[in-house]
Amino acid sequence: MKSLRLRLFAWLFLPLIVVGATAATGAYVFMERRLTAAYDLDLGDIARTLVPYIRLKQGRLDLELSDTADAILRADSTDHIYYVIRDGEGKLIAGDPHLKPPPRLPGETLLFWNDFLEGRRIRAVALDTAVAGQPVSVIAAETTFKREHASDDAMLSAILPTVLLSLAAIIAVIIGVRRGLGPLERLREELQARSHVDLRPVDEGHVVEELRPLVTELNLMLGRLKDAQSTQARFIANAAHQLRTPIAGLVTQLDLARREGGEREGHFAQAREGAARLARLAQQVLSLAAADPVSNPVARTEPCDMAEVVKGHADAWVRTANGRHVDLEFDLAPAPIEGDPVLVGEMAANLVDNATRYGATYVLVGTRREGSRSILEVVDDGPGIPVEDRGRIFERFRRLERQSSGGSGLGLAIVHEIAQRYGAAVDVDDAPSGRGTRIRVSFP
Repeated sequence: MKSLRLRLFAWLFLPLIVVGATAATGAYVFMERRLTAAYDLDLGDIARTLVPYIRLKQGRLDLELSDTADAILRADSTDHIYYVIRDGEGKLIAGDPHLKPPPRLPGETLLFWNDFLEGRRIRAVALDTAVAGQPVSVIAAETTFKREHASDDAMLSAILPTVLLSLAAIIAVIIGVRRGLGPLERLREELQARSHVDLRPVDEGHVVEELRPLVTELNLMLGRLKDAQSTQARFIANAAHQLRTPIAGLVTQLDLARREGGEREGHFAQAREGAARLARLAQQVLSLAAADPVSNPVARTEPCDMAEVVKGHADAWVRTANGRHVDLEFDLAPAPIEGDPVLVGEMAANLVDNATRYGATYVLVGTRREGSRSILEVVDDGPGIPVEDRGRIFERFRRLERQSSGGSGLGLAIVHEIAQRYGAAVDVDDAPSGRGTRIRVSFP
């Protein structure tokens, strides 16, 4: 059941129904027993009333009851009264002979039972006694019309108040649930009225205590979304700026090459360099989007070895490093991880490109296993990165002031995003020789 309102109604109505049914049943059973006991007492009195009128005359038992007394005894405005008296041998002394004997001997107490007489339900009582030393059985019975009417009244008296109370309780529950969920409904309306760009925190001053933890977490999430939105806006602005520069240079060089015939080759070379830079920037933007958990929430993972990934890119890196007059070496040992070989290769490529681009003459790329972690390490002998700048170099489009404008400022941001994607840690410190930088990525 996904609706909180329906869940509350179910949990509240079910106990109400059970309690109401139990109360009505208990009240009816109690009243029914009291009514039965009262009517049985009157019926028993009829049987006892007959005993003093039984006489023994000339060795024979007889009932000395006048017609008037018999009429008074049988008088009832609703039911018919029957009785029969028999001796110890079962012979009829007086009364209605068609009354059946009891299902068992009554003993010393009155025995009550239900039966049928002439197609009508009756309630009967049997009394065993002795007259002048001779056993006598007295049976009295009456139809059950007034008992049935009283039972119906008892049922109505038990059910009607319970139904009315249950209806009142149900109405109170409906109103209470509706009012109780009012703050939640108002919160929903407030959020629904906002636009998709309105990420202001919800005012917690008017929020009930039970919803405050939820609203607090909601505000934290809105804050994170606002930061992500700001980051995205900055990224788009910076990307547009970074793309505009090589595109403008490319167009300019092509225009110059068309106008100036003698220097056409030089303009074409610069245009080609601008196009290569533009392609590299586009590739880095795509890599950043692939590593971003928002734009690409499903991370591909498979067993791979970082040493094999590096080997697959080594030739291209060596050619690029030679063009920059950088000596590139490798020290590769098995370093198994769970990740996407394409993203891991892009991360390593950005580390190597960053190391060979900014003044280094020697770069060492190494992979190895240390305990339960696999290590990718890139060491260069370049100018190094100041300690105060090491926390900022992983920001998007961040370039140090002393660095050339050849880069886009996305390389280390891509490294950081991919490392976070797979739970890896990135550490920046000085090279072991004391000159240059060592960037170490440690995978679980």
